[in-house]
Amino acid sequence: MPTPLNAKRLVLTGAVTVITIAGSLYGAGIKTGQQVTQQAQKARDVTIDERIDGLRSMRQNLMAKKELVERQLNDLETRIEERKLKNIDGPKKEPPQYR
Repeated sequence: MPTPLNAKRLVLTGAVTVITIAGSLYGAGIKTGQQVTQQAQKARDVTIDERIDGLRSMRQNLMAKKELVERQLNDLETRIEERKLKNIDGPKKEPPQYR
């Protein structure tokens, strides 16, 4: 059984630990809130020209992706036609019709 002096030390140590952890979590929450506020302020401060530039660069990226997908689609269609010409798939079977 711990002595009364040891029990007081144990309680005091536990209390200090709990207070430290609670303070750290509270401070982290405040800092996160401040960062969110700063980011929102930056988003509001963006000028029209900066928004237009951002949208233009996004458009360029999307156009590049579109060209890539179109090229892949054309390659696929070419391979399908080549297979049809070579008859690799064998005779065409019609899918069963369910009624």
